[in-house]
Amino acid sequence: MKNKPVVFIVCTGVGHIRRGYESFTEECFAALKDAQGFKMYLLKGGGKSEKQAFRIPCVQRNTGLSKKIATWMRTEAYFVEQFSFLLAMMPLVIWYRPSVIYYSDFKLGTWLWQLRRFFKFRYKLLFANGAPNGPPFTRMDHVQQLLPLYIEQACAGGTAMEKQTLLPYAININEEAIAAMFRNKVEWRKRLGLPAAMKVMISVGAVNSHHKRMDYVIREFALLPASDFFLVLLGQTDADSQGIINLANELLPQHNFIIQQVSSEQVRQYMCVADYFILASLSEGLPRVLPEALSTGLFPIVHDYAVTRQTLGSYGVYRDLQQNGQLVHAIAVVDHMGIKRAEFLNYAIKTYSWDTLLPQYEKMIVQLISNNEV
Repeated sequence: MKNKPVVFIVCTGVGHIRRGYESFTEECFAALKDAQGFKMYLLKGGGKSEKQAFRIPCVQRNTGLSKKIATWMRTEAYFVEQFSFLLAMMPLVIWYRPSVIYYSDFKLGTWLWQLRRFFKFRYKLLFANGAPNGPPFTRMDHVQQLLPLYIEQACAGGTAMEKQTLLPYAININEEAIAAMFRNKVEWRKRLGLPAAMKVMISVGAVNSHHKRMDYVIREFALLPASDFFLVLLGQTDADSQGIINLANELLPQHNFIIQQVSSEQVRQYMCVADYFILASLSEGLPRVLPEALSTGLFPIVHDYAVTRQTLGSYGVYRDLQQNGQLVHAIAVVDHMGIKRAEFLNYAIKTYSWDTLLPQYEKMIVQLISNNEV
């Protein structure tokens, strides 16, 4: 019996970094590892090696060693992680001879393209354009575009429609678990260390000021009555996060907020028992946290631009989050909407769940494999 074609899904941050890239890669591997048309392997930069999942030894970006090497090379620690990962994954490429390598890190994909040319490898490169990057897309064979606007931009930049697939990030939605948390909201708040009687505002993303703009969230939250509202900031923390923590300590009462890094499953738990959700970033690819918020029944407060409009449709509160004083008015809109958790959940399932989108992911990969066969 002929062996199935091999597909590598690779992400250097899986196992030690918590971002959308990493959570998507892990969920995609779990959903597709037993696909009928191919056999998928996960190549990751952290955690433990398991069945069909290999930890690739690399110099992780947040270590002292990577920063020293980056300083010596006059580059970034992220570059060091990517390059060391590339070198260490080569034996697996030679041994398994993958038909497709599916990736999100643009730099890693560019190097894989160059290595393919030099060593005459036969793998096809499938790029999940989550940053997003713009055209021309000349260092990959196919591009997964997450929203219609990126298809339009790519076509305008000369990329053929045949080289692209419009397919948003899929997310795991456990309806039974979500319903159970709704029913036991007080108990779950107690488990998570949240006040039972206060309104809880949550924001999820890297705890920084330059992209996720957590400083803006804190300043806006500080305008709300301290006796009524509690703030939860969840996301990847690093050296840049201390400034956000200091700002929260300065502007907010000590017992009115938490800032921490938790697992993806815990993020969903916090969302299920929250009352409001805000994402203050001004530019994104397709932030997975928005459909995740909808799936837990939250009505996201977001900056008003094309990405959020195409991601949420009519299921968002759109404001100019470059201006001050927006959160107070946005909360009033959410309150006026009332509780429509079931409606939000149904939209998220139809639009973003793995149950809905899995066949499209399989089709995209199988077609690329077919193009690679002699």
